[in-house]
Amino acid sequence: MASNIKGRSIKMRNGFISLLFLVFSIILPLNSFAAGAADGVENPKACKQCGMDRAVFARSRMLIVYADGATVGVCSLHCAAAEMKQNKNKQIKSLMVADYTTLTLIDAKTATWVVGGKKEGVMTSLAKWAFAREEDAQKFVQENGGKVTPFDQATEAAGAEVGESTEMKHEQQSHMSHNMKHMDMGPGAQMVFNPAFGDQIYHTHPAGMWMVNYQYMHMKMSGLRAGNKDVDQNTVSYKRGKPYNYMMIPTTMSMDMQMLMVMYGFTDQLTGMVMGNHQENEMAMLMDMGPGKKITREDPMRTQGFGDVELRGIYKVNKYLVGSLGLSLPTGDIDQKVEMMHKEYRAPYDMQLGSGTYDLKPALTYNGLSNDAKWNWGAQTMYTYRMDDNKNGYRLGNVFKVNSWFQRALGPASSWLRLAYSDTGRIRGHDPEIDKLIHPVTGMGAPTPDADPDNYGGRRLDGALGVSYQKGPFSVGVEGGVPMYQNLNGLQLKTVWFINAGIQVMF
Repeated sequence: MASNIKGRSIKMRNGFISLLFLVFSIILPLNSFAAGAADGVENPKACKQCGMDRAVFARSRMLIVYADGATVGVCSLHCAAAEMKQNKNKQIKSLMVADYTTLTLIDAKTATWVVGGKKEGVMTSLAKWAFAREEDAQKFVQENGGKVTPFDQATEAAGAEVGESTEMKHEQQSHMSHNMKHMDMGPGAQMVFNPAFGDQIYHTHPAGMWMVNYQYMHMKMSGLRAGNKDVDQNTVSYKRGKPYNYMMIPTTMSMDMQMLMVMYGFTDQLTGMVMGNHQENEMAMLMDMGPGKKITREDPMRTQGFGDVELRGIYKVNKYLVGSLGLSLPTGDIDQKVEMMHKEYRAPYDMQLGSGTYDLKPALTYNGLSNDAKWNWGAQTMYTYRMDDNKNGYRLGNVFKVNSWFQRALGPASSWLRLAYSDTGRIRGHDPEIDKLIHPVTGMGAPTPDADPDNYGGRRLDGALGVSYQKGPFSVGVEGGVPMYQNLNGLQLKTVWFINAGIQVMF
C-alpha cells in the first residue's frame, strides 16, 4: 500500500511538472509576441523601479537622462520619483514623459498636466497625466474630470503623498509609492490580481490587454463530521447500527485541480474571461460487511477528467467597484464510474467532474488602496445559481460566498491574509444510478454516505496566507489555508487543508 501511494504521488508530481512545461511553452511565445508589439516604445523595455513592461504603461512612461549620460526608463511618474529620490545627488539633464494622446515623449516640465479625475492613475488615488497640447488636456478634463495643473504643482502633490519636502527640486518632488500592473485595472491591481488566490477575484484590464493564468490547487479532506461535530468512523458502520449504518465508510479524499484562465480587455471598462479545468479525485474507503466480519480497506475510488467551462463578463462600475456575471457550461462529465465490491457503479456526487447544469454566477467586488499604495484591502460576494436539474435528475446546491483580503506590498513581492466564507445548499433531486449505492435491497448496493444527497453542503470559513512575486509581465505565487469553522449538512468528510500555486503573464 505504501509503495502504491508513493508511486501515485510521484506520478502526480511528474504530471504536474509536465503540465507546467506545457503552460510555459504556450506563455513564453505569447510574451515574445507582446515584446515584439512593444517595439514602438524606446528602450529599456522594463521599468527600472518595478520591472513592469513600459509598453503596458505607454501613456504614463517616463525617461530620465542624468548629466553623467546615464539613461533610466520608468513606467510612471511614481517610479520616476522613486528613481530620483534614490539618486538625489545626481544632476538631471532631461526628464521626458509620454503625451497621453499620442504616446510620444515630451518635456515633462513644459507639458500640461492633469491631476485627479475618474481615470485611475498608477498606484495613486490622485491620478496625474501629461499632455503636449493644452486643448487635449482640457478635452480630457471635460470627459474624465480632474484639474489642469502646472508641472511644479503636480510634482508637489506627488511629493506630498510620500511626505517629501516642497523645497525639493521639481524633478525630485514627484516621488510616489510603487506601481500597479496596469494603470486601468483599479486600485491595488499589482497585489490583488496575482496567480495564487484560491478564489478568483474579478477585475478588469485595459483595452487590448491579455492575461493568461495557470493555477494548481490541492485540497485534502480527512475524518467525518456531522454539523459542527467530528464523528468517529467506528460509530457509523453496520456493527454500530443507527443512526448511520453504512457499509462503505469514507476516510480521506483529495482533489487536484489544474485551471487555465484567459482574460482580455475589450474596452477600459469591459473585460471578458474564459476558464477551464482538469480534475483528479481520489477517495479512500473502509468496508464493513457487518457483525462478525473484519473491517477492511478498499482500493480508493478515482475519477479524473475535464470539468465545467466558465465564461464571464466583467464591468468596472467605478474606481472601487467591479460587477461581473459568469455562466458555467456543463462540460464536465457527471457519468463517471467507480468499482466497489467488484462491481461497477456510477461514482458518488462529489466524485463527478461537473454540475451537469448551466449555472449563473453574479459577483460584486470592492477594492481599496492606501494613499501610499502599500496596503490593499477588499471584499467580494458571489452567488452560484443552478438553473435546472441536470440530465441525471438532480442539481447541486446553490452557493453563496464572501471573500475578503488584506495585503501588503513588499517591493516586487506582496503578501496577504484572506478569509472566505461559503454557504452551500443540499443537493436537490437524486441520480437513480447513484441511488444503487444506498439501496442494498436491489442486490447491487454498497451503502455509503456520499451517495445520499442530504449529505452535501453546509457552511465553512477558511483562512489563508499567501505570497506572490512579480518580474516584468510574469507573476508567481503560492497560498495555503485551513478551515477555521465547518458546519456540514449530514455526514461528510471534513476539509483539513488546501494549497494553491500559480503563474501568470500579462501582455
